[in-house]
Amino acid sequence: MSISKPNSLNINSRVAGLIIIAALMVVVAGCTKNYGRFEKNAEVGLAFRQGDYQPDYQYFYAGRNTRPYAIIGIDRRYAVPSRYWVPFEPEPKQLRKMAGNIYGNYRYYPAGYNILDPDGNIIGVWFSTVNQYSVSVDQQNRTVEVLYRNPENRGGGPR
Repeated sequence: MSISKPNSLNINSRVAGLIIIAALMVVVAGCTKNYGRFEKNAEVGLAFRQGDYQPDYQYFYAGRNTRPYAIIGIDRRYAVPSRYWVPFEPEPKQLRKMAGNIYGNYRYYPAGYNILDPDGNIIGVWFSTVNQYSVSVDQQNRTVEVLYRNPENRGGGPR
């Protein structure tokens, strides 16, 4: 009668596989917990086109002020620590002009979106033709990071 020994290579492979799966689950959970989302809202787009702004939001543009890639308004309770977003104090005429000159408007129709935190609360607004974007929200430090794909940079990554 022979007694078979467990294959130590097989056991080690299973343990390593379980460790890798557990590590990936931790990484994925850590990456997704602070991401908000964008929710299309025609009223937001109309407000930008009409030059209407919300006084409880701080406004930023990305790109050139004469032809921005995107314009955002973020709740004043949050900071936007980014070198790509330029703060400005909106005035109706200026906001209408910026919205009318948004980059890519000759090819794509610009759209307005609400920016939502991970819990689904509205924390800002977005107006652009860019359709690749993300938002991360650090509730503890009260910061918002809005990333987008630069429309002039083919093959380039997000800003």
